[in-house]
Amino acid sequence: MPVRPRLGVIGGLGPMASADFYRKIVELTPAREDAEHLPLVLLSLPQIPDRSGAILAETDAPLPALRQAVETLDGLGVEAIAIVCNTAHHWYDELTGSARSTLLHIADCAIAELAVHRVAGPVMILATRGTLQSGFYQRKLAAAGYSVCTAFDIAAQAEVDTVIARVKAGDLVGARTVMSDVVEAAAAAGVKAGLLACTELPLAAEGLASPDMVLIDPTAELARACLRRFGIAV
Repeated sequence: MPVRPRLGVIGGLGPMASADFYRKIVELTPAREDAEHLPLVLLSLPQIPDRSGAILAETDAPLPALRQAVETLDGLGVEAIAIVCNTAHHWYDELTGSARSTLLHIADCAIAELAVHRVAGPVMILATRGTLQSGFYQRKLAAAGYSVCTAFDIAAQAEVDTVIARVKAGDLVGARTVMSDVVEAAAAAGVKAGLLACTELPLAAEGLASPDMVLIDPTAELARACLRRFGIAV
């Protein structure tokens, strides 16, 4: 009997973040043996044009490649697709319009977790400049009733950019040092929750904690949503 992948993953944006997503899928699955894990296919496409740069330049350069990726995964018969890149969700509506399968939205998954923690104060979006320019996190958070701020509000966006670049370059130690400073500054500014809204950021924030601020990992929440989509309790 042939095995068909049920979940399709668009990854490579960047590769280390995609590996982190797959690791979380595996670790969150309450499996006792191989066959109890979710059959999926990871399509790693690091050459898709830079998403943040395209948004800032007001172009849709990544969209044709993203559409082709969705078409490829649809052709494999997957039932749902996860995109392991927050910024790429700028084109979510265009991608769902032509997809046969269901595309999960990473921001919806992350914001649902805020309700679990009963966050009452300001929520800071830590993300690429392109994600912030797109505004989809701001719109969804405002619709859910949250007050929103960004790293720009504490003069730390340059540090966030540095963290992302260092993770992409494989410098996790350096990234975590800068990320620790960002989290400390945000907590000191009265932020009650930080959304790690770039898939590189959870890698840099691993092991970090603040008694005054909860850190939400959208990559992990996307992984949980994918598993729940297929009836796997997490």
